[in-house]
Order: sequence, then structure tokens, then C-alpha cells
Amino acid sequence: MEKKNHHILVTFALLLLILHQQSFATQHLVGDSIWTIPPTNNFYTNWSSSQVFFPGDTLYFDFDPEFYNVMQVSRREYGYCTANQPYKVFSDGPVNITLMEVGVFYYICSILNYCSLGQKFSVTVLQNSSNNSAPTSSPSPSPLPSY
Repeated sequence: MEKKNHHILVTFALLLLILHQQSFATQHLVGDSIWTIPPTNNFYTNWSSSQVFFPGDTLYFDFDPEFYNVMQVSRREYGYCTANQPYKVFSDGPVNITLMEVGVFYYICSILNYCSLGQKFSVTVLQNSSNNSAPTSSPSPSPLPSY
């Protein structure tokens, strides 16, 4: 009986941990509006730099697939507004993209010259501090030897 209760407790604790981590996930509406050619060339860059992204968060792209798409591309392709070798292609909108890991990710629209008109942005996904079990501290310096 005691072993069965232990398994139930472990399962319950794991479930709580999963739910706790998921409760902090945020859905970001890209640009706080529809995914389209922006009013200024740096609109999406400014939007993304004003947000904080963590693993588990989602990017919600609201777009009409007849006119727009979303491509996850390399930094190089992002810089040149090309999508010759995209990592992921999303042609059917709207779409939710879950940010799975820490790093920098690049997204563009590859229709016509929309990317060069500013329909692109990068996302910096940060390590969630709640994933660290204990705060880190610097070790105390060693005492100087006495002569």
C-alpha cells in the first residue's frame, strides 16, 4: 500500500510541475495585430524588442494565406530577405508557433518584397529563471596566504 501511495505522490508532483511551467507560457500576437506589411520598416523589430520571450511561449501570426506567409529562416536569409532554404514554412494562417528553446529565431514573409518592406522580425528566447532550482552565487575568494 505504501509503494502505491508513493507512486501517486510522485505522479501528482510531476503533474503539478508541468502545469506550473505551462501556466507561465504566454501567447504573443505578433505585432499586436494582423501579420501584414507594416506601417514602418522597423515596426515588427520594435514590437519584438519590447517583448520578453521564454521557452513554451507561442507566437500567434494572424494572416490571410492568400496574401501572406510565415517562414522561419536563418540569420543570413533574414538579413538578405531570402527564403531559399527556410527552416519552417507556414502557408496556412493563422498559425501558432511554440518557442521550444533558448536562442534567436528569425521570421519573414517571403511573398514578393514584403520582407524588405519590413514584414520580418527576430525573437530572442531567454532562459526562464524559474527553471533554475537554486540561485547561483559566486564562491567566496580564497584567503591570501600569510607570509
